Amino acid sequence: MQPKTKLTLQTLMACVLFQGVVLGAFFWVGRDVLQSLLAHIQPFLGSQGGSAPQDLVTALTRMEALIHQSLRYLPVVVFGLGGIGLLFLWIVVQAMGRRAMDHAVAAASQADRVKVQVDRPASRDAEVLPEDMDPKAVGAVQILSVLQRQGRLIDFLEEDLSRYEDAQIGAAVRSIHESCKAALAECVHLETVMAQEEGSMVTVPSGFDPAAVRLTGNVSGDPPFRGVLRHRGWRIRKVSLPTFTAQVGKERIVAPAEVEIVGEE
Repeated sequence: MQPKTKLTLQTLMACVLFQGVVLGAFFWVGRDVLQSLLAHIQPFLGSQGGSAPQDLVTALTRMEALIHQSLRYLPVVVFGLGGIGLLFLWIVVQAMGRRAMDHAVAAASQADRVKVQVDRPASRDAEVLPEDMDPKAVGAVQILSVLQRQGRLIDFLEEDLSRYEDAQIGAAVRSIHESCKAALAECVHLETVMAQEEGSMVTVPSGFDPAAVRLTGNVSGDPPFRGVLRHRGWRIRKVSLPTFTAQVGKERIVAPAEVEIVGEE
């Protein structure tokens, strides 16, 4: 049975049970009140009420007739209006339940996409190099594979984030950031190009390396230059990448598809 169909039946049964208890209690209380009122009126209309004023007798007679009419139509009024209230209550409860279920499914789906697989960690000995791959691209493919395997970076970048709320994206980004940071630290050891804090004033000396320091803004004249450090830059100190141990096929697989085998229904 589909979850939403099951939710529809469950909410209907719950609403019927709740409304039945409320309407039953209201009916019994209403009937007891009317019968009690009728029992107090009838003595004044019998032999004991012969000395009562005629106006009082007339008023009590009309009240008696009204009570009898109320007792006759009480079940129709109570359970008829109660049925309409039951339908309205069921529609409201079902709409709220479906909305909560949709939010829960969306949150669970997003959490599954960013969860790091820890049941069977991939072995570095299983890395393979396609036969026709340019050796210069091997390192880039390896790093991309590591970031995907441990941090699901490609899944995140390829995901359509417009379907999710900011809170869901924020929770996913935190997990991806921690996993990718740890994965990158295992493969590449980094250090900053300039040690000063960003936003501070620094001096770029003569003979600086243009590949390491990029000048922006109003650049004129000869070094040394004085300016604000906008980004400290990054430099690689050491690279520790896994070794490819075989050459199979030409498919550039960064991350294999995963299929969970389930039992036959």
